[in-house]
Amino acid sequence: MEAADVTHPKGEKKKEHAEEAKPAKDKKDKKENKEKSKEKKEKVGEATDTTKLRAKLEKIDAKIDDLKAKKQEIVARLLELEGDGTNAAAAAPASG
Repeated sequence: MEAADVTHPKGEKKKEHAEEAKPAKDKKDKKENKEKSKEKKEKVGEATDTTKLRAKLEKIDAKIDDLKAKKQEIVARLLELEGDGTNAAAAAPASG
């Protein structure tokens, strides 16, 4: 029974080392992602096919339209909540 309770220091060192390696890996991944994004930006400048460029433009326009719609919904909800908040605040002192 005692042998099963004994922890192995070698296993602990491996775990500690693995935890230390994770931040370095994250930094490497971030650096690679930056490089990939730079490559994508360069590809847009290099693209000469008009149909591909038009397709990309339409895709971006669709995303912009979706974001504008979401913005309008958020603004409307915010105004609605702010309106309710001011009405409730005005009613509270009058009744108290």
